[in-house]
Amino acid sequence: MTKIMQGAAEDSNAVELTEFKPEEWKKDVLAGRIIVVALDGSHHSSKAFYWSINNLIKTSNGVENKLALISCTSNDVSEGARSRAEALLRSHMSLVKEAGLVLPVRAFLVKGDPREAICDMVDKLQADVLVVGTRGLTNFKRVVMGSVSEYLTKNANCSVLVAK
Repeated sequence: MTKIMQGAAEDSNAVELTEFKPEEWKKDVLAGRIIVVALDGSHHSSKAFYWSINNLIKTSNGVENKLALISCTSNDVSEGARSRAEALLRSHMSLVKEAGLVLPVRAFLVKGDPREAICDMVDKLQADVLVVGTRGLTNFKRVVMGSVSEYLTKNANCSVLVAK
């Protein structure tokens, strides 16, 4: 069962897959950082997830990081697509547990344009770093279609790491 994320703006399109306890999610610069990983089911987003686990979380001995996983759907998404996005988030939450990592993990399914929706969630979570994958578009396709990762590097209010 999903719950609407508590503590976010009332008009938020974000749905959280686990119970959210704001008192456990306060930003504490001295204790650790908030790491956000954007997932879309692609090979590239999986690489971003594993890169963040291996290079930002496992290497942080004594630092209490927090991990947020974000996936995005369109506003008019079918129930099947929404279920697949939720399953993607749940499977990555399970991978964190299977790796034996003990840290707060939250998963958010947001609706709308991925560029804007991810930037909005990064702001709400007060993220320190956003990790995304890249589809490796050619220059022509990037100009025509636009690149989510490129947009995020320019517009997110935190450091953005693009994993290849």
